[in-house]
Amino acid sequence: MARFANKQIKTDQSLKHLSSDYKLGHRDRVRYAFKTKKGLNETVVKAMSERKREPEWMLKRRLQALDIYDQKPLPTWGGNLKQIDFKDIYYYLEVANQGANTWDDVPDAIKKTFDKIGVPEAERKFLAGVGGQYDSTTVYHNLLTRLKKKGVVFLGMDEGLKKYPELVLKHFGKLIPTGDNKLAALNTAVWSGGSFIYVPKGVEVDLPLQAYFRINAEKAGQFERTLIIADEGSKVHYVEGCFVAGTKIRTDQGYLPIESIKVGDQVASHAGVFRSVYKTQKRRHSGFIYEIGFYGDSTTKLTVTDEHPFLFAKRLKARDRNKKFALKWGKPDELRLKDYLVMPRLKTKSKSSSITFKISARRGKSGPRQPLTVKLPLTKELFKFIGYYLAEGSVDDRGYVRFSLAADETFMIDDVKKLAKLIYPRINKIHEFGYKDRRGMEVNISSVELARIMASFGKKANKKALLPELMTADNGLLTELLKSYFAGDGNYYRKKLQSGFKEVLRMNTVSETLAYQVRDILAKLGIAAFINSRDRRKESRQIMYTIGVSGDQMAKFGQLVGLKIKNSINNHRRASMFGVDDNYIYLPIKSIKRKKVRGLTVYNFSVDKDESYLAGGVAVHNCSAPQYSSGSLHAAVVEIFVKPGARVQYTTLQNWYKNVFNLVTKRAWVEEEGEMQWIDVNMGSKLTMKYPACILAGRKAKGETLSVALAGAGQHQDAGAKMTHLAPETTSRIISKSISFDGGRASYRGMVKINKGAVNARSKVVCDALILDEKSRSDTYPTNKIMENRVTLEHEATVSKVGEEQLFYLMSRGLEEHEAEAMIVQGFLEPVVKEIPLEYAVEMNRLIELQMEGSVG
Repeated sequence: MARFANKQIKTDQSLKHLSSDYKLGHRDRVRYAFKTKKGLNETVVKAMSERKREPEWMLKRRLQALDIYDQKPLPTWGGNLKQIDFKDIYYYLEVANQGANTWDDVPDAIKKTFDKIGVPEAERKFLAGVGGQYDSTTVYHNLLTRLKKKGVVFLGMDEGLKKYPELVLKHFGKLIPTGDNKLAALNTAVWSGGSFIYVPKGVEVDLPLQAYFRINAEKAGQFERTLIIADEGSKVHYVEGCFVAGTKIRTDQGYLPIESIKVGDQVASHAGVFRSVYKTQKRRHSGFIYEIGFYGDSTTKLTVTDEHPFLFAKRLKARDRNKKFALKWGKPDELRLKDYLVMPRLKTKSKSSSITFKISARRGKSGPRQPLTVKLPLTKELFKFIGYYLAEGSVDDRGYVRFSLAADETFMIDDVKKLAKLIYPRINKIHEFGYKDRRGMEVNISSVELARIMASFGKKANKKALLPELMTADNGLLTELLKSYFAGDGNYYRKKLQSGFKEVLRMNTVSETLAYQVRDILAKLGIAAFINSRDRRKESRQIMYTIGVSGDQMAKFGQLVGLKIKNSINNHRRASMFGVDDNYIYLPIKSIKRKKVRGLTVYNFSVDKDESYLAGGVAVHNCSAPQYSSGSLHAAVVEIFVKPGARVQYTTLQNWYKNVFNLVTKRAWVEEEGEMQWIDVNMGSKLTMKYPACILAGRKAKGETLSVALAGAGQHQDAGAKMTHLAPETTSRIISKSISFDGGRASYRGMVKINKGAVNARSKVVCDALILDEKSRSDTYPTNKIMENRVTLEHEATVSKVGEEQLFYLMSRGLEEHEAEAMIVQGFLEPVVKEIPLEYAVEMNRLIELQMEGSVG
């Protein structure tokens, strides 16, 4: 049986100042082409309809609904709706340049917002279609050509009305009539945007259709209308972008594998600064992955799922080399060979003027070692000495710092001895001796304390590394380090070829960490370098890394280290393949491969503020969604028609900001052997009142609601489900899980109605609530109406708290209290999570952890 599904991700963040408890909030500066005055009256409704050029029957329907809205009282059950000032709301805001069919046509400010919640990914080849609604209007809608050819329609509701007026007229308001309730009447009067979906009989949509909704303006209302007609359903899935294990992530402690990244770690962002990780993710991926290689790093190929955005620039032609690079975020399938991936030049600067070493050393000739703290000022002499050590130094347990140099490198021998005395005057003695072949010289510095200090930079050659806190030092200090490091381990390579000369300035090391650190330092100084590796394990058990610069970058580096470089043939040096500006190094892509995988473990994480990080040194986006002191209103209507044998799955992940009143009416009509599944996750909003309903009208029709409600401080989640059995052998199931914490209130409100004639109907309701503290609350309001004898109805309900015994048991196993609480919450949700498709469960868990951060785990 074919399946059809629609997923909505609803996000609103409304405040002029980003609050500390809502990490994804921001307000966009957007130009509105049209905006009604505050309040609702006949003039507003007529202005909306005229602006939209709607048929006469729709205007008539709107005005009738307005009359009903004015007459009906607000519901007195559920949450407190008297807090809403209906006269202080904008009921229609039209964004300029709405209705774009390609991503390039969408205004930049809106692009940036939807980019954060994944719309660019959703539009690309992996997703069937996507809709994006901004305030009152749909700004973006697209559908794959191959699905269009099958007759699948996925449009904004306004466009659907224009192109398919007869189909809309036949179904609009049939399931949720205007007089159903006051909020349904309000939606009918002022609806704008939403989705119109039609899937012809026998067609299977094997890719996801998704809709994204955002309230941006203060005191705004959003009243989208969704109408889905499925003669045959389709199968759907949605995933977030991720990388495979082993991907190197740039942190303040160097490059770490992505699987080791933890909440609280500091990672470099595309802005060239370090930001805090606030969420990590691990999941299984089945689908396509890309392997992307780029010039500048022959050791790294980025293996990434096919929807993860990169920061990149399109390839420049030779004649355009002087133009600025135009940066954009894009999925792997947007990338082309020779396009540029982007490496930020890190801007972080250390505020410290010294560095502290904690070592152990003996005082006197005998006695136990004692802890010793040594503070050294950050001077040019120290950095130059460290550079020599990284290139040619070693230490031993007897307390010697050794430098192995060529006998004719007298300037380095003298420099090392002079620098050692300057940075650590308490040295016992320095002596030097030559090797038997007379070509080498060793300088031995006798000082246990200095040896312990230099051991911090690595004893063995393959463990050499600059301490992370020194990577943010002043550029002048880092330049001194590079000078001495190049003097010890660098050379100028120049070879004559038929077409000219091959030349490169290069440095060699067997330490992978050091190789990447040197490249990062050069990038910080505005020099584009590359890293190559050569496997020498058969001869020396080592992999040799070469950090080099070529082309027009050589002049910069030569000037930096004080090296005079001969001109190439005809006094012309080829331009470097890399680009450099004040903020970034641009690295051309050299290979792109795509392949299919199944069950591959992948990782991702979320980063504060910039929502980006560096994978393999290049910038990638992690994919989320203004907060205002005054509230906003979201009053939507969703009508779904499930024809015989069809299956519709409708998933909503709602994460409105805590000032939004989320009042939604959702109803499905399910015919013979049809299936309807609502997956409803409610978190965020000040008040939610939402009860997805199924009318099981045909024999063997099935209805199911899986819901999760999360209520924190100042929130009331009043949610549930309604199942109406009209036909024989119909089945329904409601599984509801609610969590209240920090003074929040969660309410389950549901109804099962089995009409006369619905023989052998079956229904099961499981309603569980978890309360995390004494000031939170949970309520259950079930209603069962049975009008037929031969039926089965099961109802289970539990309310529980996080018990001290549970916490004690888990904490006795080594968990911290917040970790134990988080585990209990995860266990509580597990029965619902295991029935939700993995891709939705991942998104749900990510949002739940964000909402509960600081409360549990």
